[in-house]
Amino acid sequence: MGNSSEFFAFTKQEHRSRLDAARQIMDESDLDACVCTSPELLYYFTGYDAHTHHAIGSQALVLTVSENEPVLILRDGDVPQADETVVVGELRPFRLGASDLGELVSETLSKRNVAGGRVALDLSGPTMNGALAQSIANAIGIREKLDCWMLLGKLRSILSVAEERYLREATAYANAGIDVFYAKACAGISEIELAAEIEYAMRSAGSDYPAIPTWLASGERGYCQHAMASPRRLGPGDLVHAEFAGVARRYQSVTMGSLVLGEPNARMLEMAEGAKLAFDAGVKAARIGVRIGDMEIAYRDMLTDLGLGDCCPMRFGCGLSAAYPPVWENQITIQHECDDLLEAGMAFYIHSSMQSMDDRTGMLLGGSFLMTRDGPERLDKAPIELIVID
Repeated sequence: MGNSSEFFAFTKQEHRSRLDAARQIMDESDLDACVCTSPELLYYFTGYDAHTHHAIGSQALVLTVSENEPVLILRDGDVPQADETVVVGELRPFRLGASDLGELVSETLSKRNVAGGRVALDLSGPTMNGALAQSIANAIGIREKLDCWMLLGKLRSILSVAEERYLREATAYANAGIDVFYAKACAGISEIELAAEIEYAMRSAGSDYPAIPTWLASGERGYCQHAMASPRRLGPGDLVHAEFAGVARRYQSVTMGSLVLGEPNARMLEMAEGAKLAFDAGVKAARIGVRIGDMEIAYRDMLTDLGLGDCCPMRFGCGLSAAYPPVWENQITIQHECDDLLEAGMAFYIHSSMQSMDDRTGMLLGGSFLMTRDGPERLDKAPIELIVID
């Protein structure tokens, strides 16, 4: 590689420590190698940062339990991006369509003397579709398909000091967007135009592209929580909500907010008050060593006590770290079934995602947190209340 450190997000030492941790987990799981295609794992272990994963079968990272260098198999046209960003690893370029990724993985495993060993694929990752998994499995001759996406991905759930710095930088961009959301929302502007103002503010401040587009809905669309901004124009009395992320070096800080253009009705006020109380209950439940699922239990119990238990179909939140489309979450999910324990260094966003199907009313109140030994530290500044715009 003919690269310099100008575009490196992390030091070689940090990448080496991540690889050491991966090898330890692989050894404990009796794995000889892992084959990853998900861009977040390639980035985490090698530094490779390129939006090329949309071409399924275009890249793979082969990690072995031995001390050998990881091998990054990638399209020959992507070598310049690798030269800029890869900190550790051996490159093996190929021409897409002229070579089969599975065969290249098989050859790499043979060269690393792990052919016929226990090999896991990141089956749960967003870029390992069924056809690709079958192709790689056939090429390397495995019958038992083992999944390493969750196994290796858990390493990403605890942020290093350097990762925390990027998360805080991303938060500054998210805050620029939330400021514009409240400042630019007015009768007559379209949802698409308002989303554009938000995105322009964040990108102008220095934000990288997000893993998920800006979600924004208003009026009769307000109960759609994951709605793409539409040509609909805002009008008097509309309840409007948006959710989006500021991004620094792929680290996503998610923020969101809800506002009403004019006087809120009784139902809006009831939902906003309940959403805040439930959100606070969920935050209060977050302590080091506590089940992550207990956060959502506290949140849902409060909504049920307030008679709003049927307004929260969405989970309470999810973990945050480096991410690429189509998802900004990591392997943490904040819902009552999750038995993982909260640890210092975890980052996550949580929200009161309120949906009333009967009267088509919905709102979003929430934001991002970093778990510290003293408890959850709020990162973004979006208000946990329904803002009234006169």
